[in-house]
Amino acid sequence: MARRKINAAMMLAAGEDAHLQTNERAVSHAKPIDGETFSELPVDAIRNNPMQPRLRIDPDELEDLARSIKLHGLIQPIAVIKTGKDEYILKAGHRRWLAHQKLGLPTIKAIVQEEAILSQNEGDKALFEIAVMENTQRDNLNPLELALSLRHAMDRGLYRSMDEIALALGKSKSYVSKILKVLSLDDAIIHDLSRNKSTNDIEALYEIQKIKVPTEQVEVYFDFIAKKLDRKALRERNKASKPTKSKAPYAFSRKAHETRLELDLRSLDVEARERLHEELEAVIKKYYR
Repeated sequence: MARRKINAAMMLAAGEDAHLQTNERAVSHAKPIDGETFSELPVDAIRNNPMQPRLRIDPDELEDLARSIKLHGLIQPIAVIKTGKDEYILKAGHRRWLAHQKLGLPTIKAIVQEEAILSQNEGDKALFEIAVMENTQRDNLNPLELALSLRHAMDRGLYRSMDEIALALGKSKSYVSKILKVLSLDDAIIHDLSRNKSTNDIEALYEIQKIKVPTEQVEVYFDFIAKKLDRKALRERNKASKPTKSKAPYAFSRKAHETRLELDLRSLDVEARERLHEELEAVIKKYYR
């Protein structure tokens, strides 16, 4: 079978546009998109994307989604890759798939991409990019989960540098760098992000990790979560706490036949100024006899 590249962006777009009710009539009249088709698949024939970045699904949110699906049906099909006969890997729709499992539903509506022949490394990279793209297009992605996913991909050698991973995800190197900086936050902050997903503000977390004193970092983080500080205030705080370079009270300039010395005497008292004057005069007399 000819090797076919997985077009993650196209498939995700197809999933976003496929607002179809879960009934046979809607599916049977759906048009294939570049070879992808709509189908109804056994729930237990689908396995999760092994590169899925999400660490935890909120049980209350899953319960609400399951209740909605039970009442109204599945509004948007999931997306899967066919990996063999009656075998599929999830591309998009992790929570929808879990909700079907929770409800004990035997089948689920899906956008199916036909089997792609990939090497193990190519397959992992494609699945990673699909999972990250699908999650970064949503506002509720936990930055910690994304940071761990990026670090995992780099540690596995799927990408050799931040430049490569940024290019693959269509993000800037600065964005990738800021995401990875989340992992340098204090353990108390990491724990809160993991358990409570208190913020998705990557820029704010980047500013908070610049605070080097752990107790101050944690205090500022929870002040930000409590809305006592905003992103602008964090930047101003860091700017104000940055040590300013003190200007030397003297400056030399040298030319071929001249050396110039400029002195700032404002920090010296009268006695020190007189002593400096005498010492400089003694040095000058030593060389100009």
